[in-house]
This record gives sequence, C-alpha cells and structure tokens, in this order.
Amino acid sequence: MTMRFSGLILAAGTSLSLVLPVHHGGPHGIAGNAGEAGSELTLLSSQTLRGWSEQALLQADTGPWFEYDSVSVCGGHPDRPGSDTMCLRAVVMCQSGVNGDGPAVAIFRRELERNRQPMPGAAGRWASVGFTCFPALVPGARNTLTMAMIREAFHDTDFTVPTVNIQPEGDLTLVNLPTFFEARFPESGYGPGEIDEVDPARMLGHRVEVRPVLKSITYHLGDQTLGPTTSLGGPYPNGDVRATYARPGTHEVRADIVYTGQFRVGGSDWFDIPGEVDLTGTTVTLTVAEAKSRLVTN
Repeated sequence: MTMRFSGLILAAGTSLSLVLPVHHGGPHGIAGNAGEAGSELTLLSSQTLRGWSEQALLQADTGPWFEYDSVSVCGGHPDRPGSDTMCLRAVVMCQSGVNGDGPAVAIFRRELERNRQPMPGAAGRWASVGFTCFPALVPGARNTLTMAMIREAFHDTDFTVPTVNIQPEGDLTLVNLPTFFEARFPESGYGPGEIDEVDPARMLGHRVEVRPVLKSITYHLGDQTLGPTTSLGGPYPNGDVRATYARPGTHEVRADIVYTGQFRVGGSDWFDIPGEVDLTGTTVTLTVAEAKSRLVTN
C-alpha cells in the first residue's frame, strides 16, 4: 500500500522510521474508517524521503494506493484547507498530553489510480480515518500550529514582575504595628490579562495572541510567608495581606508570582496553555524600628 500525506507519497515495504499514533472513532465526531486496523500508522520520516521521486515510489508498489491528508478537526476538510483552524475541541482532545500535546488534527484518505488521480466513485472521495495529537509528526503536514510552538512563545513573553508597596510608607514600620502589603505591577511587560501578539513569522503566518493569567502570589515578608494566594493585598485599613513584627531589624520583602497562560488564534476563543511560569518578585528592604516613649516637660 502507498500512502500520501499532504503531497508526499509513502510506499509500503521500505525502511520505516516514524510511528504516528492515530485515534479511531471516539466521542468527538471524528469517525473511524471501516477496515482501518490498529491504532497507529507507520510512516516514513521526512528525512528518509529526501531525494526520492514520487514516480519511483509508485513503481515500487503494485497498489492499491492511498492519498492521506491532515487538517484541523474544527470542521477542516482536505477540499477546504485553512477552514476552522482552531476550536476548543482541538485543544480538549489532546488535553491529557499523554498521546501528544496537539492541537488535534483529523486524518483523511482517498484511494488513487495508478496515474495518481482519485478513483471514481466513493473510493476516490476523502474519508475520515481518525485524528492524531502529534500534528508535527505528519510528514509534509499543512501549515499546522502545535501546542509546543505556542507554549514556547508564551514562555518567551516579557512578563511583568510585581513589586511590593508597604504601609506605613517609606519602607519603615514599628514593632507591634500592623504593616500592610500590596502587590503592584509595573507598566513595562505583560501582567495578568494583558495581551501579547506573537510574531506571525514564528507562528507559520498565523495570528496568535497570548496572555498571562494570575495563578498565585506568595508574599515573603522576612520572618514570615503568606500564600500562595490570589490576593493582591492592599493599603490600610482593609488590605488583607499584613504582618506584625515583634522585634526591630530589617527584612527582605518580595512577592513571587505564578502565571498560567491562555492563547487564541485569529480572534478565536481563548484556550488554556499547559504548564505555568514561576517568577521571583523584586526585593524591597523593610526596616522595623522600636518606638520609645519618654516624658517631656514644658
């Protein structure tokens, strides 16, 4: 049997170097082809194919010949390339990460005649085989984004790191006086909910946007730690991140942040990016002084 993936003819009986997991059927509307055995297609790698002509591969086999193609599971079809390139289903189908990060792509096939033209009738029409969460492993795959590309771009985002504002002001407090802390985000960089547009050249021409999402903040307040929490704290008297120091001295204070992320493609809905980013906050030195009272006479 000869297989063709997005313009590459693959012939059976040659040295095999790539195994592509393909899921058949399932609850997501991708139906399996009757008679398609097993749970994987064994393919030639792109490197192995270099220098081989399609005609030579066709002559190496007596048929039948099949042409395979991979497109988005979001309503994509080989006759409609580029349609519905991203949807929640494409992300959810690969969410476990066990069988690849995705996004999922659907695999279709049709039978060819010896002259590489589709067979007449139903055999020559595209039929769904299944889907895979390894879009980058399909030799000659279409202009397909991978979650690995999106995750890498997100981790390269210029994230903003919070600073800590302290009350009383002036980074000076007193023994036994409640001290209030507030996480503030500088204008430079991208903080929670702020959208960063990824260079399309890095995303195969797709318009991809990413945004950080606040997962937690941990306040290191010298001799005590508060969090992780989602609170940004606040000023006196209602701020909920506060500490009281029993002895005079100095303390290194900072707020460490953990971001998760979301992305969208071409104005689609927002989807979660697997993983998280841990960042160490900017350190501020807090001085704790002891107030002494004394009797003053006029």
